[in-house]
Amino acid sequence: MPTDQLTENVKIVQLLENYQEKFEMPNEFLYYIALCGLFPPQRNIIKNWSSNERVFIELVKMEGKVGIDHFMQALVIYFIRKHNSELGKFASTFMMHLLNECVLADKFIIDWYDKSIRLDKESGIYDKKAEKKFRDLIEEFVTYIK
Repeated sequence: MPTDQLTENVKIVQLLENYQEKFEMPNEFLYYIALCGLFPPQRNIIKNWSSNERVFIELVKMEGKVGIDHFMQALVIYFIRKHNSELGKFASTFMMHLLNECVLADKFIIDWYDKSIRLDKESGIYDKKAEKKFRDLIEEFVTYIK
């Protein structure tokens, strides 16, 4: 990653942390805010992920293990509630991209899909109905990786 982009990603994470403190936002909202801000429908999430991946890696590092749950919850909300009509068709492709880039492990995706693991039910962005719809969107992808 070019140094300029790395510096920009660090600034984004710092800005998110500052707003989190100022407005007393729960951590999980940061992922969703970053997804919506960095990837509006006109800025393809798949093509532009690699240059912004570091933002999400840093957010997960800040939270530890629960960070992966919150990242996944934010993805579900991003694809289902926010941009379903524009981006829903790219959900499987994006999940494959995350798998190939080792951002999410196949075991995590499969276990979540099969409901062997649950995401953070105490999260402010937890949405059981959206998770079901997202599972439907990525069904072929999960079947492929199984």
